[in-house]
Amino acid sequence: TPSSKPHPPVVGRVTHHSIELYWDLEKRAKRQGPQEQWFRFSIEEEDPKTHAYGIIYTGYATKHVVEGLEPRTLYRFRLKVTSPSGEYEYSPVVSVSTTREPISNEHFHRAVSVNDEDLLVRILQGG
Repeated sequence: TPSSKPHPPVVGRVTHHSIELYWDLEKRAKRQGPQEQWFRFSIEEEDPKTHAYGIIYTGYATKHVVEGLEPRTLYRFRLKVTSPSGEYEYSPVVSVSTTREPISNEHFHRAVSVNDEDLLVRILQGG
């Protein structure tokens, strides 16, 4: 039985549109035996408006990359660990901010192709 709260998800690589989370520091994930004897993991994301949590991943893996995120935005996640008997525990919440959007060649070419000198100067000066 999950007697103690699981650790919150650990933050891996963060970009302007994705956050890598990994978990199961307690090493509860065992891949031997029938699947109904495995611990199941769910990652839930908080809706900033309603403060309700929605499931964005459920399965037996111990990492997940959350994609399609907004740059420079704060996200809140928690881990739900469900034991084979159906009991579950939630981890404390982890807050992660995505990074600012990198200046891409696409921005650069767009500024050049429309001959937008102001935009070009802003890009070259670092946004």
